[in-house]
Amino acid sequence: MSIHRLTAALFLISAVASAQTSDLEKGKQLFLGMCSRCHGLTGAGGEGPNLNRPVLADAPDDNALREVIRDGIPDRGMPRIRRFTDSELTAMVVFVRSLGRSAGAAAHGNAVNGKVIYQRQGCSSCHTIAGAGGILGPELSDIGAHRAPDYLRQAIVEPAAALPRGVMPVPGRGFDEFLPVRVVTQTGQEVDGVRVNEDSFTIQIRDTSGRLYSFQKAGLRQLDKQMGKTLMPDYKGKVSGSDLDDLVAYLSSLGGAK
Repeated sequence: MSIHRLTAALFLISAVASAQTSDLEKGKQLFLGMCSRCHGLTGAGGEGPNLNRPVLADAPDDNALREVIRDGIPDRGMPRIRRFTDSELTAMVVFVRSLGRSAGAAAHGNAVNGKVIYQRQGCSSCHTIAGAGGILGPELSDIGAHRAPDYLRQAIVEPAAALPRGVMPVPGRGFDEFLPVRVVTQTGQEVDGVRVNEDSFTIQIRDTSGRLYSFQKAGLRQLDKQMGKTLMPDYKGKVSGSDLDDLVAYLSSLGGAK
């Protein structure tokens, strides 16, 4: 190759790299402004699914991803965004794909051992996987598709930091789910549990034994919503090191290939 051809090739590579960097930063700013409320600041999941995965079920290639961003998925609550220009769509695709390349955290753990730790810690007393387990906490059958490894790690060691959203069809999009609630009726009955659903006039609560209650708010002497709290215990001192990595790997494997 002549010196002129080599120089031209290097210039082209540099120009492509510069364009990709520009698209990445532009896409990041668009994502933070338009998408982070549902998908999380780092794409780790929230009301929308976890994007920190190499393969996205509804967007296996870049063209499909462009269509999802532009047209949305209305039946699952994702709005369409028709005001993006072609260059903005390209930038969004570049950034979302970059999130998938950051999805290696769970690979450090042993999912098989993580399942053993899950069972040993008694997690199934509150959580359901594939139809087996308790119902007080979120179902985990496909949690890997909804939450990134870093999110899951925080949920284990610091569960009150962020109550889950987007897992249940009720109490509605944008509400903290599994919110601890204490009610006292006019007759003095006391019930402690988690909110299952709520509207302007009623609230439904599930207590720690799994019993479901429905109350008219007008008939309550006290309604205490314990914002920023959770009934899930803190496992920071119970699961750590490689055991924590393994547990995160196991949870990430649940539905993670979807």
